Amino acid sequence: MIPVSTARRTQLVPLTEADLGELASFIATQSGHDRESVELHLRWFLLENPARRPEDPLAYGLRSADELVGCILLSPQMFRFEANDILLMGSSSFYVDDHHRGQGGRIFLQYCRLGRQYPLFGTSANAEAATLWKAAGSQPLPYTDQEFLGIFNWRPLTEEFAHRKSCNNAVSRMAGGSIANIAGWLRPLQIDSDDVAKLTLLGSAEQVSDLHLPNRPVKLTALRDPAYLHWRYFSGHDATAAVFAFRSRQPDGNILVTVNCRTRGYRGQIRTLNVLDIYPEISTQEWLSVVAALIARYKTVVDAIVLRNLSPELQTIFSQRNFQRRAFDAPIGWFLDKFNLLPKTEWYLVPADGDGLI
Repeated sequence: MIPVSTARRTQLVPLTEADLGELASFIATQSGHDRESVELHLRWFLLENPARRPEDPLAYGLRSADELVGCILLSPQMFRFEANDILLMGSSSFYVDDHHRGQGGRIFLQYCRLGRQYPLFGTSANAEAATLWKAAGSQPLPYTDQEFLGIFNWRPLTEEFAHRKSCNNAVSRMAGGSIANIAGWLRPLQIDSDDVAKLTLLGSAEQVSDLHLPNRPVKLTALRDPAYLHWRYFSGHDATAAVFAFRSRQPDGNILVTVNCRTRGYRGQIRTLNVLDIYPEISTQEWLSVVAALIARYKTVVDAIVLRNLSPELQTIFSQRNFQRRAFDAPIGWFLDKFNLLPKTEWYLVPADGDGLI
């Protein structure tokens, strides 16, 4: 229960472009990032999103007097099933100030009220947010409770393991150097290097359109139209994003492969390559070929490749090849469709959907 006196002192409000500066300051404080980078991200993520409709707020905020003390961003994305386009309303950056932590449920409930107009989804829920999704009657999105890491440079990983047992950075770096070769010898990736020439780097959304990807999917999946592709990969927001055509035999033709690079670890020492999208769906053998080609291309500049949203068959295949499974505390992906706005079909969700690896 929220104390009546506290509830009266706070107010839920829609946030618009005029509130963007204040919103950036609040998120920067909560996330520990610098304000300028947060505002640049918000301008891209909220204002340039091609699925955004002018009549929708950018976010919901919780105000205490004249101060913003909580927020949840709205992140619309267009999906497609067969010939039907369906707008889903995603959520992102759900933050509540420590002094008002008990009112996070009010903000989330306000977001849930949009469920009469749109199916709702999120792809970056932590364990606390997952509890709210579940309490609202949501379902976890398929295969979002874990990820798989293919590690080909163990040194920064063993440094991270050591750091979690020691606060001494010097000891951690020494451990990284002394254990790395042993760990790599014990669990080398069992995946053949593949011809990097199978990947053709693409430079524009128009080049992706020239691949003539299937446009009547038999599963619910992202609408990969030129506007979305340009915004997501070619707008200049993420210099590490790369888009490839991969020549596939199953199906016969080019498929879309997209990636980006991020750092992890207590000092950002782990360099990862994230597979964001593979479309259309491909066979298990072709998955292995794509991953092998990506490793061949990136192995000198990253330490590991990250795979998410893997089907049970793919989980088994990559586990057998010594990819390391990392379980999340709770599923990071959820959807809420109380009013049956979605077709009764399977999902083909990829890590590029929502805000999980942006």
